[in-house]
Amino acid sequence: MFSIDISEDYAVYQEGSSEGTQVKYRKDGCWYKIDRHGEEGLVEYLVSNVLKFSTLNADEYVLYDTGTINGKSGCVSKDFLKCVEDSFVTFQRVYKNVTGCDLTNTVNNLDTLEYRFEFVLNFFKENMGYDATEYLQKILTVDFLSLNTDRHFNNLGFIVHKDGTVTDAPIFDNGLGLLNGNVSINKYLSIAENTKRVIARPFSGSHRKMLDYVGVGFRLDVDAAKKWLQEQPQTFYRDVLLYQLDYTRDILQNEMNLPNSFLLS
Repeated sequence: MFSIDISEDYAVYQEGSSEGTQVKYRKDGCWYKIDRHGEEGLVEYLVSNVLKFSTLNADEYVLYDTGTINGKSGCVSKDFLKCVEDSFVTFQRVYKNVTGCDLTNTVNNLDTLEYRFEFVLNFFKENMGYDATEYLQKILTVDFLSLNTDRHFNNLGFIVHKDGTVTDAPIFDNGLGLLNGNVSINKYLSIAENTKRVIARPFSGSHRKMLDYVGVGFRLDVDAAKKWLQEQPQTFYRDVLLYQLDYTRDILQNEMNLPNSFLLS
């Protein structure tokens, strides 16, 4: 937990989120984000810390802490860009620069999950020499576990380094997972019933269908993750993630402790 007061001098206005411009604060190599929908900071904290028990490397996802910013709840994370000359470039931005069109609209106009996924892969291979397959496998596996409903093309992207090379960006922005900020949720229904009301993005409305197509991107020590979660204060979001760990156990459980390269399907 943290608590910080930050001057507006550190405010950064970021365009292109799913709901317009978002205000964040950047100070001393960290990004601070105030909750806008429900308890985004808590969800970021829970999801990212569970990934410590996965076969992902520490630099493949952003780790969040939860606390207060100017008296309001939110979260903090370290800037994942290691060099000032490096830049994070979104899928949406590249597609717009090359075609002048909106990637979300283009993808939604394609008939099937298969066409949508292959279209995006082929676009970046042809225009960037970048293969996004493994990156999407990993990030869609996180979304399957966390029930993320906000995986739009502005929080999918890659890092362009000062020498022109391209590498995967770490996984970030999971705050609208664990049924947080979901207007379809009915508080009178069980967690199990509410998970069926979740609509995924960006290639299909079903997390399971996307994962079945692209393949599992990592494995998880489910029992160790559950043990850590059970030591956290009881909240609705903690209970949703505990439910999801049980629900996804047969798919994500790390039985053999193999390196990632042997786990991708």
